[in-house]
Amino acid sequence: MPRRLRVPRRLVAAAVAAGVITSTGALIGAPAAHGLPQQSLQSQIAAAKHQLHVLRVQAEQAAERYNAARDSLQTAQHNAQVARDQLTAAQGKVARLQQVVAKFAVAAYQGDSIDPLLTLTDGSTSEFIDRVSSLQAVSVNQSQTLAEVLAAQRVEEQARSTSAAALAKQQSATNAMKAARDRVVAAANKQQGILHQLLVREQQIEHAARVRAQREAAARAAAQLQQQAAATQQAAAAVTQQSVAPPPVSGSGGARVAVEWAYRELGKPYVWGAAGPNAFDCSGLTMYVWAKAGVHLDHYTGSQWNEGVHVSQSQLEPGDLVFFGSDLHHVGIYVGGGNMIDAPYTGVNVRVEPYDRPDYAGAVRPG
Repeated sequence: MPRRLRVPRRLVAAAVAAGVITSTGALIGAPAAHGLPQQSLQSQIAAAKHQLHVLRVQAEQAAERYNAARDSLQTAQHNAQVARDQLTAAQGKVARLQQVVAKFAVAAYQGDSIDPLLTLTDGSTSEFIDRVSSLQAVSVNQSQTLAEVLAAQRVEEQARSTSAAALAKQQSATNAMKAARDRVVAAANKQQGILHQLLVREQQIEHAARVRAQREAAARAAAQLQQQAAATQQAAAAVTQQSVAPPPVSGSGGARVAVEWAYRELGKPYVWGAAGPNAFDCSGLTMYVWAKAGVHLDHYTGSQWNEGVHVSQSQLEPGDLVFFGSDLHHVGIYVGGGNMIDAPYTGVNVRVEPYDRPDYAGAVRPG
């Protein structure tokens, strides 16, 4: 955007984020509208821009922590269900074996001594040997049954312990998800409060600019020309943004489908944890458009980093995922021409913007 005599909204917005608002909401350190030193204003703008960037990164990180916690919760729930199934199976086996042992006990209680069975009556010697062999077989069967009962009881105890551990992990994951969600909400609320204060400060600066413009005809004329030029550029940029058509996509049909769907989502709002079709966060957008191409991605930047082939910047093709930050807190989809489509942060809709940022971390080709 060309330099304007009137301080642009996005630069004014940075002033409060740099720490010029007290805990009570009062502005401090703000120079008077008349005779505002240019050096002081520029230094405040630079500091404020840096602080806004930090807040946006923190919001992205909090959103991805929420996604990671949600994945952990799903895993814990699955483990708990598996443990419960094992416990049910073990309990059933113990019950069945205990019934067999009970039958042995009843038979022993109601039966006579086995000595008569071992006494030769009118039978032959071969009949006696058959009876002894049968008794031995019964004894072996009883021993095996008792051993199986003990083994089943150990399995039951292990399954019960495993189930308890899985449930504890599930509760821990739930608590982590709530904490991550609270951090995101707090960051969003803080950012909203900053924007409100910035609008108040902007009105003050605009009023001072109008007063100076009335006293200085030449400055007023220059300001009007610059404002017209800026408005024309903004209108042209808006038209371009709305009418951008997907460039030809080389390579697989899946990449072409993903890029085409990414262009369809332009202008939809950023909402943490959202994965379409009406709102997105960064990893939710990439997951959604690649799903249209039949490729499943997890709703988490850390997982998406490992869900494809890593490619260098010189190998980038439309459809590749581009990641940012040493902790991979942000991701977009490369669309060619040095640009990507991404869901940036709270307050900014899905948009096309250059991918070559200072915190660029790498690229992955899904498929």
